[in-house]
Amino acid sequence: MAKQRAKRHGRRPSRRLLRRLTRGPALLGLVTVGAIAAFVALVVVSSATTGGGKIERIQEISAEGRTRGSATAPVTIMEFADFQCPACKRFAETMGNELEEVYIATGQVRLEFRNMAFIGPESVLAAEAAACANGQGKFWEYHDKLFEGQQGEERGAFSSERLVRFAREVGLDEEEFITCMESERYKQMVLDETEAGQEAGVNSTPTFFVNGDLVRNVQSFQEFQQIIEQKLEEAANSP
Repeated sequence: MAKQRAKRHGRRPSRRLLRRLTRGPALLGLVTVGAIAAFVALVVVSSATTGGGKIERIQEISAEGRTRGSATAPVTIMEFADFQCPACKRFAETMGNELEEVYIATGQVRLEFRNMAFIGPESVLAAEAAACANGQGKFWEYHDKLFEGQQGEERGAFSSERLVRFAREVGLDEEEFITCMESERYKQMVLDETEAGQEAGVNSTPTFFVNGDLVRNVQSFQEFQQIIEQKLEEAANSP
């Protein structure tokens, strides 16, 4: 009966889950002044830059449930983002929508989301929460909810209570979500993905790999479109 009541009214996060925000994830060592400076610099750089990047380790980490578009699309875009990053929010709500309409929905591009949870502890918690949502088949709904819920960096926007509330609002099984968060089931995946991204050259967000090529500082859909069109042409002309 107690369990039934909990499901009906919404289980409160346990003390263990509520303590996680103040305990500080192991990733804190990755949050350096240089990383933050690189992130801030993203806002003022006006042109896209491309280069090589080693993504083999990243590809070993499953992105199942975190992709959009056809598995056979000739162009794959791997996006590295932090849910606390304002530029990532802008991409999701602007260029991301254009990308969906022009290229993803037409089968030309496959988008793959990857974590670069480097701003602070709340970045890690948010990424874990999105992974727990992915376990229930609602990654993209929770992804959008997290960006909608931004309130500045490390200011409680992604506290345990709010993450549970977001889960409720997107229709997740709240009991299952809380259990997933308490178990830290996806924490190591988030840390590994972030580290793999840094090893591949990701030092700001959002950063992209387009068919394996590193792309930074995209400021407009038109800039992104030029890169995509070039990759589509290369794919069409390859044997």
